[in-house]
Amino acid sequence: MITRLHRVISLFALLTVGTLSASAADMYVETLPVPMSKASGEIQKALATHHFKVVMHIDILKRIEAKQSILHIQNLNPEKFQDVQAMVFCNPVLFSDLLSANWRSAAVCPLNLTIYGKGNQTTIAYPERAAFTNGTAASKVGAKIDHLVIAALRSIPGAASK
Repeated sequence: MITRLHRVISLFALLTVGTLSASAADMYVETLPVPMSKASGEIQKALATHHFKVVMHIDILKRIEAKQSILHIQNLNPEKFQDVQAMVFCNPVLFSDLLSANWRSAAVCPLNLTIYGKGNQTTIAYPERAAFTNGTAASKVGAKIDHLVIAALRSIPGAASK
């Protein structure tokens, strides 16, 4: 029992430290002047062009709203987004590079981003992986991943950060 409690406390401490090491400054944000319906396909296409494979695409807001009668979440969606989606994507070579450089850093994969839609505007938020690999033998790989993902997002038509 004490061993199990110790593991839970250790895991909580590790997660807390990991969460505290990344900040809002470690988030790349790109806003596109198009509705989510168009942006979603453009994002997938840009990621594919830059050698990333989208392995999961989840309509987060719609799933939660469908369960709202059971969940009773207070103040759900105060920003009044029409849609919030998540994309999970990967590149096996980059994963292998992380695994080889520092196997613990491979936990930053798969990669993900969240897409927020409101009217004719779509905002993409990508949590940069360098925030988690800095100070490890995988720091160069984390920086490379961020460079490639951000280049993909900047290549989307209408991206302001080109």
